[in-house]
Amino acid sequence: MSENDGEHGLSIRFASIDDAEAILGVYTPYVLNTALTFESTVPSIEEFRARIARTQQMYPFLVCTVDDKIVGFAYAAESRQRDAYRWNAELSIYVDSDYHRRGIATALYTALFQITRAQGIVNLYAVIALPNDASVALHRHFGFREIGVHQATGYKFNRWYDVVWMHHRIEGAHDPAIHGLPTPIESLHRNDVDTAITLATALLKGVGT
Repeated sequence: MSENDGEHGLSIRFASIDDAEAILGVYTPYVLNTALTFESTVPSIEEFRARIARTQQMYPFLVCTVDDKIVGFAYAAESRQRDAYRWNAELSIYVDSDYHRRGIATALYTALFQITRAQGIVNLYAVIALPNDASVALHRHFGFREIGVHQATGYKFNRWYDVVWMHHRIEGAHDPAIHGLPTPIESLHRNDVDTAITLATALLKGVGT
């Protein structure tokens, strides 16, 4: 990445169905080579398109691009299915290994935090397979705290992995008794979305290396 990328090549935006192949290209090495996802079979393009579409019925699904190449993505998703959990969301993020330590994860999460707060989401969760010092540090940076470890709960590559649950309660979040249900992403005020994307993109360009 050149210094000029900080001026014209970097952006955060919402994913589209047409991005599925490029997003899957970022995700596939995580499936095949790591335990950072417990998925062991690479999903098809059709399945990934469906995942993006399902997510965007309610939650943000964001990508980071460098000169129009998708190099990372992040999204919020339903944490549990019961009605009482509707003010909660689980976050996930993946960045191309060639673009680690460029501020991409921080920028994507900045946008996710702004958007989910505007939606009226109250609690954010992260579920992280261990060891993963970088992801734990990222979440601590955003105010997450560890609330429990599920020991030897995921089996991949012929071994067991522990999983840590981390939690963040959004400061100043909406009161459900006053504001009701969270707002679906497609119904969110456009200014809230634009502000979040602008802030995250400015942060990304400020890194510039």
